Amino acid sequence: MRLAEAATLGDVLDEIEGQYPELGKRLRDEQAVLRRYVNFYVDGEECRRLGGAQTPLVEGAEVQIIPSVAGG
Repeated sequence: MRLAEAATLGDVLDEIEGQYPELGKRLRDEQAVLRRYVNFYVDGEECRRLGGAQTPLVEGAEVQIIPSVAGG
C-alpha cells in the first residue's frame, strides 16, 4: 500500500476502511478511535503508547493489526 510521505496509522486504517468498510468498523469506533480489543503495532511497537492513530509511519514500516482473544 502506498501512502503520502507523512502518513500515520490512521491513514492506513482509512485506506483499509475504503477497501473493506465492514472491517474498518471493527478497527475504529464512530469517532475514529482505535477499538479497545484490537491491538495495533508499528514495527513491533504497540501504537497506544506511541500516539494511537496519529502514530507516524516511515517508508517500509510494518503495521500489524491483531484482535484480542478472550476465553478460557
